[in-house]
Amino acid sequence: MKEVSLKKILTLSALLLAAGAVAPAHAGPANNSLIVGTSQEPPNIYDPWITNNLAITTEINNWMRADLTAIDNDGKLYADIATTIPSIANGGYKLIKDAKGKVTSNSLTYTIRPDAKWSDGSQITSADFEFWLMVEQDDRVPVPDRYPFENAKITRGANAKTFTITFNPPYLFADQAGAPGLAPAAAMKTAWNAFNTATKGQKPSDAVNEQWKRFLAQFTTSNNLPKVVSGPFKPTAWRPGNSLTLSRNTNYWRKPEGGADKYVQSVVYRFIPNTNTLKVNVLSGQVDALATVGLTFDQAIDLQRGQRKFTTYFVPGAVWEHIDINTRGQRAKDYDLDDARVRQALIYAIDRPALTKALFSGKQPVSNVFINPLATVYKKDVEEYKFDPAKAKALFAAAGWKPGSDGILQKGGKKFSLNFGTTAGNSVRERVQQILQAQWKAVGVQVNIQNYPSSVFFGADFLSKGESGKWDLAMYAWTANPIFEEGNLFKSEGVPTEANGYSGQNNSGWKNADYDKLQLQARTDFAPASRNKLFDQMQTIWAKEVPSLPLYYRVNPYIQANGLVNYNFSAYSLYPSWDAFRVGWKTKGATEVHAQKE
Repeated sequence: MKEVSLKKILTLSALLLAAGAVAPAHAGPANNSLIVGTSQEPPNIYDPWITNNLAITTEINNWMRADLTAIDNDGKLYADIATTIPSIANGGYKLIKDAKGKVTSNSLTYTIRPDAKWSDGSQITSADFEFWLMVEQDDRVPVPDRYPFENAKITRGANAKTFTITFNPPYLFADQAGAPGLAPAAAMKTAWNAFNTATKGQKPSDAVNEQWKRFLAQFTTSNNLPKVVSGPFKPTAWRPGNSLTLSRNTNYWRKPEGGADKYVQSVVYRFIPNTNTLKVNVLSGQVDALATVGLTFDQAIDLQRGQRKFTTYFVPGAVWEHIDINTRGQRAKDYDLDDARVRQALIYAIDRPALTKALFSGKQPVSNVFINPLATVYKKDVEEYKFDPAKAKALFAAAGWKPGSDGILQKGGKKFSLNFGTTAGNSVRERVQQILQAQWKAVGVQVNIQNYPSSVFFGADFLSKGESGKWDLAMYAWTANPIFEEGNLFKSEGVPTEANGYSGQNNSGWKNADYDKLQLQARTDFAPASRNKLFDQMQTIWAKEVPSLPLYYRVNPYIQANGLVNYNFSAYSLYPSWDAFRVGWKTKGATEVHAQKE
C-alpha cells in the first residue's frame, strides 16, 4: 500500500472542514436533485432586459428562461415558445428590398404555442413580447445595448398568440437572433406604471437609474424572487452568500423523454467564491457539477487526474479573457492611458505565449483581437504584438516616460504606477496578475494589484464608472456567440455614461469615429464578402489602438459527476443549462440526448 504522509492527511482534513461536513459522493441523485458549485453569485436573476449580463447570471437564468427560439450545441435553432422557426421557405421570414435589390427592412412572424404558459399558469401572449419591447426601447432603462431592437415594431396577428416583428433598418441576423424577449406584462404592470410616473419626462441619470433598480428589485432579488418565469425551473429560495434553489416548473410545456419525473426536480447553486474551497467541495462530493464559472484551468487539470466518480471536460468556448485599459477620467490623462503609444507599450511588454504555456500547457490560444476565431469575420493576420520589451521602452520614452533611479518610469515628478484589478479568489487570474506584474516591472511600470469580490467588481460603481479613477487595468472575460458577431463591444455608443444610465459595455471608454462608421455599415451589409472587408478594417483599427489587452480565448473547464446527462455545452449554446428541462440522472431513468463534445 502506498504511504501517505500525516501532513498531507491533516492538510486535506483541514480543507474539508473549511468547506463543511463531508457529504456522500454525488449529493443529488438520491433525491433527484442537482447541486452545482460556482465561484460567483449574481446580483440579481431573471432580469428580462439583461441589465446585469454576467456569465453566471445568464447560466442560472437559462434554467428559468424560455425563448421563442434558441440555439443548440451545434449552433442550430430550435423552437421553444414558438410553434415553428420562421424562414423564407415557410413564409415566416421576409426581406423587403428596394429597386436596386438592397434590403431595406425584414420581418419575422411568430405563432406562440397554445400550451405556452408562465409558471403561474397564465398564458404567454403577444402582450408579453410587446411589453418587453416597450421597456427595451425606453431611454430611461439602462440596457447594455438596444440594438437591434431600438427601431423594431411588433404588430399583433389575428389572435393573442400571433405577432410580427419588423426591423427597419434591417437586422442582419434577424432569421437567427431576431426573436424579441418577453416579460410578464400582467405581473409587472403596476410596478412599471409606478416607475413610469416617477421618472416621466426625465433623461437617463443616476436618479432615474435608482428608480429602475427599485422597479427591478421587486422581481429579481433574494428578497423578492421572480414571481413568474417562463422556463423549465422556477426559483424557490435564495440565501445570499450561500445558495440559490430552483424547482421544476410543472407548467413548462416541453416534456423530456420518458416523463419529467425521471429528470432533475430541483437545482441548487452553491456560491463558493474561493476556487480552492470549491475544489474541495468537488472532492468531498458536496457538489454534483460545476458551473462554467467554476474552477480555474489548473485546478481542473489537477482534478482530471485519476478520478472515476466525475469527469472533467475542457470545452472550446466563445470566452475572451482580456484586460481593459481605462482611458477615461483624469488618471487616464495623468498616465497617458488615453495615448495609443502607451497602450501599445503595455502589450509589447508582456509575453502572452509564455503565459499560456506556463499556466495552460498551451491549450488556451493567445488572442490578438476581441473577435473569436470561430467567427466568419475574424481577421487571421491582425497585428500580433509579439513580446518586445525594447519596443515597449521606446514607446514609453516617446510618450515622455523615463526611468527613475529605482527603474520605475517617471514623468513630471509622477511615477508610472497603475492599479490592476480582477475578481478576488480566482487563483488563475491572480497568477496571471503576478506574472504580468513582473513583466511590466521589467520595463519600468509599477503595478499595484487590487482585487475585489465579483459583486463589487461587476457592480454598478466600478467597471462602468471608469472616469472615477478606481481602476486603471481590469481583467475579466466577455462571452459572445461567434455566429452573431456585430463588432459592437467597442462602439463609442457603448461607453457607459450617466447619460445612458451607465449601461454600455465599452468599459475602456475608447472611442474611434472610423471604427464607429465601419461598424454601423456592417450592421446592414447582407453581402458576406463586403461585410468581411468592413470587419477587416475594424479589427485593424482596434489592434492599432489597443483599448484592451487581448490575452487568450478560454477553453472552459467544467466538471460533472458520472451519470449526469444532458448537462453540457458548446461555443454556440454557451452554458450547460441551455437544455435545462432534459438534465437528469441515468439512475433515475433520464435519457441521454446529447453528450459533451470537446
